[in-house]
Amino acid sequence: MQVGLDLTQAIKQSGRGIARYIRELTPRLADPALDLQLTPCIRSQRWFQSSRVQLLTPGCIPRWLPFSFWMSASGLELFHSFGNHLPAISNVPLSFTIHDFRALDLSPSNGVGARLRRNIQRAEGIICLTEHGRSRLKHYYPDMEMNRVAVIPHGVDHEKFRPQDPDRARQTASRLGITAPFLLQLGSWFSHKNLEQAIRAFAASKCSKEGFHLVFVGGGASKDYRQSLAQLARLERVDEQIHWIENVAEQELPLLLSAASALIQPSRYEGFALPLLEAMAVGLPGVVSDSSCLPEVSGGVWPVCSQEDPEDFASGIDAICLDSERRQTAIAAGLKQAARFTWEQTARETADFFRRLSIQCNT
Repeated sequence: MQVGLDLTQAIKQSGRGIARYIRELTPRLADPALDLQLTPCIRSQRWFQSSRVQLLTPGCIPRWLPFSFWMSASGLELFHSFGNHLPAISNVPLSFTIHDFRALDLSPSNGVGARLRRNIQRAEGIICLTEHGRSRLKHYYPDMEMNRVAVIPHGVDHEKFRPQDPDRARQTASRLGITAPFLLQLGSWFSHKNLEQAIRAFAASKCSKEGFHLVFVGGGASKDYRQSLAQLARLERVDEQIHWIENVAEQELPLLLSAASALIQPSRYEGFALPLLEAMAVGLPGVVSDSSCLPEVSGGVWPVCSQEDPEDFASGIDAICLDSERRQTAIAAGLKQAARFTWEQTARETADFFRRLSIQCNT
């Protein structure tokens, strides 16, 4: 089956979002056992940086899409976008992956929301990452044919994310300036990530009184937002126990996760929250909020706490860090939960979706 894949957003070398999804999934879709003939496509001026993604599909000839509105590559049976753009003109069926509905749920009037609606209207088929995502799609488009919608979750690279040597993990944390036991929150420093809840819950926890630190890894906050977070940390009297780290090298991330005492995810909104599964895979327990897909992805393995109640979240933190029996139970259950998710399985289900959609569009 001849499938065109829009890999434009994978040109971005940093970040753990859509670019990471494309870099993990695309080489696995190229597995000969899946019997797909892939045509990597790059839109507009990004073509001049296409060498950055050619290694994702060795042996495949990339195609330039000079006009974003027109799917101009010939000889295809289906065109799939892993990102947030679908062309208006195409002579083959179109599909795409919806990573989240934040643009509609939280900011329905902005341009990103309008683009998402256009993509949904143009697509013959859609991949959602979670059942929560599919339910949001059904909410906004109740008349959509749901037999053309697939739920295909992210995977985990179990070669990389697995239990680590404790000494190497501690050394990695120390190189980053972290020597105390610590809680870790991964992800961009945006308001929907609810860093305020993390700071307030940490301040209310017994862990903070017993010398734990709180580490944020991500970056990207506006100057004003970053200053408001720093001011909140001072008001809560935990500013000297908080570390702000803009970026961690990809190869160091499993070690940093292994060095932590807990991963916390107090977000108000997530599309999938891959760090949960990666933390589970290295044997790190954690706490999640009750928002969006987080209870679904965590699978009941970790405490689920109110996204707006710092005391509730603090109780979850203390339970997972200070109650040794509950901690060990969460670690063992997390390893089992993470083992259910692999990028190879994601690739198989995606290839099956492509074939099923092509048949549906031709009958």
